[in-house]
Amino acid sequence: MMLLYNILFLLGGALGLPFFVVRALTLEKRKTTIFKRLTMRPSCLPLPTRPIWIHALSVGEVLSSATLVKKLKKDYPEHPLVFSVSTRSGYEIAHKSLAGETECIFFFPYDIVWITRNIIRHIAPSVFFLIETDLWPNFLNELNKQGVPAILVNGRISSASYKRYKKAASFARYIMGKFACCCMQTETDAGRIISLGAPRDRVYVTGNIKFDQPPLCIPAEEIEKLRVSLKIGSKSRVFVAGSTHEGEEGALLSCFKALRRSFSDVVLVVAPRDPVRASRLQQMFAAAEFAAVLKTEVDKLTRGLPDVVIVNTIGELRRLYAIADVVFVGKSLVNLGGQNPLEPAALKKPILFGPYMFNFELIARMLLENGAAVEVRNDAELSRQVKALLLDGKHSRSMGERAYEVFCMNRGAVDRTLRVAESFLRPAFRTSSEGRDHDPSAPK
Repeated sequence: MMLLYNILFLLGGALGLPFFVVRALTLEKRKTTIFKRLTMRPSCLPLPTRPIWIHALSVGEVLSSATLVKKLKKDYPEHPLVFSVSTRSGYEIAHKSLAGETECIFFFPYDIVWITRNIIRHIAPSVFFLIETDLWPNFLNELNKQGVPAILVNGRISSASYKRYKKAASFARYIMGKFACCCMQTETDAGRIISLGAPRDRVYVTGNIKFDQPPLCIPAEEIEKLRVSLKIGSKSRVFVAGSTHEGEEGALLSCFKALRRSFSDVVLVVAPRDPVRASRLQQMFAAAEFAAVLKTEVDKLTRGLPDVVIVNTIGELRRLYAIADVVFVGKSLVNLGGQNPLEPAALKKPILFGPYMFNFELIARMLLENGAAVEVRNDAELSRQVKALLLDGKHSRSMGERAYEVFCMNRGAVDRTLRVAESFLRPAFRTSSEGRDHDPSAPK
């Protein structure tokens, strides 16, 4: 089975080599990642003892893993921690948020058998934690061969992913069987991974570790400084659209045109998921005769105040949500699965998102059922809901409070996950034993 996978993988790589070379030479974000993902030895080696290896695909997974990383460092200080990512943006965020917690941060290798074999041998991890997604067959197979337990953390399988896995049922069963245990977000996710071949006695429902991210407490004076730095007036109302994707900004433009007819002081802050697109968005809003400026160029604005601020940096969205009166969570008006609505929820903000939130299905449903968010299907509904929230401050604040309640009521997944993983983490090195006296959940 693995032989066929490797033949197809290498054949596809050979056929796509010219394309990858062009991308490596022309795209800035690929220049950083492609060659580093071909390395067989991170620069931090050797380490004094076998480390715990945590892997997160990109920005969202890095941010959600922060509490887990800190808890591992506190509870297992004799284990060095190493952390890998697959994207440049994830790498930059990991360095900002986790550099003091880990021995090194590096790019995850491509799933080429001799590269994965060598990097696992060099790092020699005692345990491997995979955050949520990014399953690679050769890598999991090599971990298994070298006796390294692989633990799936915050596991989820969307309906679309489940259908794709079912089309290769035998291969999926082989791969899912490589996990020492699977800590899934929901009962549905647990049922799906068991159906795909994960042994029933290795599957646990531990909840969503995204709820365990520490609330971002920003003092009022810091919020005011942030508004001043963006040249947003003290009385202006702010609509923040976070992690937007192509296909959504046109709706935001239509929405903002409608809003400005009712609120002359409203300011739109748009944070595209890919900051490379920021200049194009600035041009789009400027063509509609709005004073649109990139975040890094606000100081260059010589006359008046901006109508639209386009965020062309990464790692600042949570802070920007703090200045919002209303938040729209992007990647949800287009069929891409949504982004994390808990970030604005943790800041007590009223939340809007589109109908495509399948990557955050349970969180979105909890927010909707508790009156903490509203689903919008198009630009007209978006502008109508933003207008209603800006007009009714009491209702807006109430929505924000309910969002925060949802965020607080569902914490504890990190502790439950570590109770499941405890038997793989060399208990002799454990220094904290709080809350480890019972199983977090029954095996499914």
